[in-house]
Amino acid sequence: MAKRTARNTGVLLLMVVCISGTQAAAQHQDAITPGQVWNDVTGNPINAHGGCVLFYQGLYYWYGEHKIEGLSETTHADGGVHCYASQDLVNWHDMGMMIRLDRPENEDLTHECNSDRPKVVYNATTRDFVLFFKLYLRGMKSQAGFVAVATSASPTGPFVYRHKFLGGNSPEGTGDFAMFKDDDGSLYHLAVRKPDKAFVIGKMRDDYLLPEGEYTVCEGVTPKTEAPALIKRGDEYLMLASGSSGWKPNAARAFSAKSLQGPWTGYGNPVSGANPNNGLGADLTFGGQSNFILGVEDREDAYIAMFDVNKPEHPFESGYIWLPIFFKGSEMHISWQDSWDLRIFNK
Repeated sequence: MAKRTARNTGVLLLMVVCISGTQAAAQHQDAITPGQVWNDVTGNPINAHGGCVLFYQGLYYWYGEHKIEGLSETTHADGGVHCYASQDLVNWHDMGMMIRLDRPENEDLTHECNSDRPKVVYNATTRDFVLFFKLYLRGMKSQAGFVAVATSASPTGPFVYRHKFLGGNSPEGTGDFAMFKDDDGSLYHLAVRKPDKAFVIGKMRDDYLLPEGEYTVCEGVTPKTEAPALIKRGDEYLMLASGSSGWKPNAARAFSAKSLQGPWTGYGNPVSGANPNNGLGADLTFGGQSNFILGVEDREDAYIAMFDVNKPEHPFESGYIWLPIFFKGSEMHISWQDSWDLRIFNK
């Protein structure tokens, strides 16, 4: 399987390189422009919301929720998980749908279910790419928040749906979550628990497919903390998150800890500046909400905070805010940039 996966990825890399050479020069981008429409290399808006980025064998893979044009969140705009690939984090190639929500109404992944915040993790032991996403079943609204699990032998799928689970030791499951892989390969599910809104952590099995045991409350994390995104920097864990206000933006919050279980120490809102595209400042996180922190390969201490600008009436038009993170001790600092590229980390 390892050889097959390596061969598939080599083909993908060759395909992206070939595509790069044949795209019109007008589609090539040199910088990230937060809050503005971000097109792929063919000129189509990137459709990968609330997602994550995985680096594997020389390529970055951006996974996100595919939103159906013309539908709203209340009319079930979720269509599945979309993937894009890039060598430089600026120019993205459409790799297609990884999984679709188009199955018969008696199945989990059917139209009118709601899915959100997909995360993909590579399991080096099983050699599987494991996809997780928040799943609310058709007709149940947000009564129970499941975590859906799918797997693939390739980063570009197809992903095969395996099952769903309720996390947090709660019959109502969990809401917003992060999947964090530690240095030893152990994977953890960190999430806001339903219905009490406590922030909890549970270790996943070695195959990453189900929780291993009981969840515990993360000491020091403010209740109603949503949209978690984590990194490990040295011997310290850092978390970027938000408050709880539905689709409306609120102030970001940040925490640090020596252990994933806590105690976590909060240090307020790490963002500063204002988004000129909508006039919103740090008190509303530029109109965005965190979903992932991306580590830049081959650059020391280089991380990018990924936010989504949610537009529930027109989710296809929801936007992206990617900003560099700088550090002062254990604290993250994220300031608005109208336009930037990876050279910012050279300073």
